[in-house]
Amino acid sequence: MYPTEGGSPTLLCAGCGTAGEENRGVTPPLVSWSRDGKLLYLHSTRTRQTYAVPLQPGQVLPALPASGIAVGEAQGAIPGARAIPHQRPFMSADPSVYAYPRVVTHRNIYRILIP
Repeated sequence: MYPTEGGSPTLLCAGCGTAGEENRGVTPPLVSWSRDGKLLYLHSTRTRQTYAVPLQPGQVLPALPASGIAVGEAQGAIPGARAIPHQRPFMSADPSVYAYPRVVTHRNIYRILIP
């Protein structure tokens, strides 16, 4: 992340970049914040996990290691981070309430005798 007022960048997530894959239709990892600014959401398309990371009042990022974090290790690397148990959640204002897609494939297979 680059500060808007200049300064050195902060490495948020180590190893979760997907350089070049956006040209192949792959969605890169997502970073978003809750509406109230109390949580940072990290999502990796590689691990298909989303983590809710608590933020201190007035902070945009949590305290991060200098090397950044790996999304799959967010729970161990950042105190208070927790995994959302469903893939690709759509978060609401309350972090305990979210929607997620449930994809089910149903096929009917028929045997047709051909004389």
